Amino acid sequence: MRAQDVQVIHTAHALARLGHRVTVLADRGPVEADPLATWGLEPIETLDLRVAPTRWRPAAGWWFRLAAARWADASGRDRIVYAREMKYVQLFPPPVRVVFEAHDCAQMVALDRREQAGPVEALERATLARAAALVSNCGGTMAALEETYGTALPARRRVIHNATRPDRQLARDPSPTPIVGYTGSPRAYKGLQHVFDSLPRWPSGVELEMVGGAPAGVPPAVRVRPTVPTGELPAIIARYHALLLPLDDNLFGRRLTSPLKLWDYLATGIPMVAADLPTVREIAGDRPFYYQPGNADSLAEALRRALAAGASPPLLRTWDDRARDIDALLREVVA
Repeated sequence: MRAQDVQVIHTAHALARLGHRVTVLADRGPVEADPLATWGLEPIETLDLRVAPTRWRPAAGWWFRLAAARWADASGRDRIVYAREMKYVQLFPPPVRVVFEAHDCAQMVALDRREQAGPVEALERATLARAAALVSNCGGTMAALEETYGTALPARRRVIHNATRPDRQLARDPSPTPIVGYTGSPRAYKGLQHVFDSLPRWPSGVELEMVGGAPAGVPPAVRVRPTVPTGELPAIIARYHALLLPLDDNLFGRRLTSPLKLWDYLATGIPMVAADLPTVREIAGDRPFYYQPGNADSLAEALRRALAAGASPPLLRTWDDRARDIDALLREVVA
């Protein structure tokens, strides 16, 4: 389950609950039977979720073009395309207004990877020129786009952060022995190797549990759980004595991320150990116990301080909160 899928479906559902009539055109992913049930969401009359009938890209592309054309033909003055994928923006004719939500600066990412930036920069410029408004997932992403494109950006711009579910605000039930939890994807760029390197420095008897799988080479002492249904995660997190949010100090970690797990963690009040990066401080302030990214000794010391601390006041930002932020921007666009 990708973070993008979680964000899109919860945001769409929240906008529908707020009173918008929402149509989602989605690529077909691994969950096919009942996407709303997968995320524990009830069907709602004002949310029309349309999933491509196939995962074969050529056929899915034609389906998307046809679905977009039919939607545009029926569109009225107050209809808006809210898009995350640049490749789909140009499918909608100019009378339809587009709000584009950026989660990176594609040109900057290409240069960082030492790839040819020309084609992706052209697509990004065309997307930004087409957009009536621009949303970014965090301040670093907006700053990167402003540095790269300057006055070519839409005049209406907002940083609208991610959110989490109300059920992430939980009653703690710590396990008898200290367990530190990590939830979410185990991709290498998220700084997990530095967590593994720090394990020999952890206090005796403290265990690490990962929910959502683990990368190759995970130490045998680490307890690994597969991805669990959304409704089961709060009870698992409630057992933890501390939570881990590792990130590498790279373009993604320093400027372009707004981790969903950060919002999950903040809602619990459980002590958090996090990489000291601007993207984390922008959201969490001084709440986490920070460590220097890439430094195993610093991470172990932050963990010791977190385990000695008590719970902090939870900070809950829900998908309804996010929907209200988006709603305010959409009303400006159609005014």
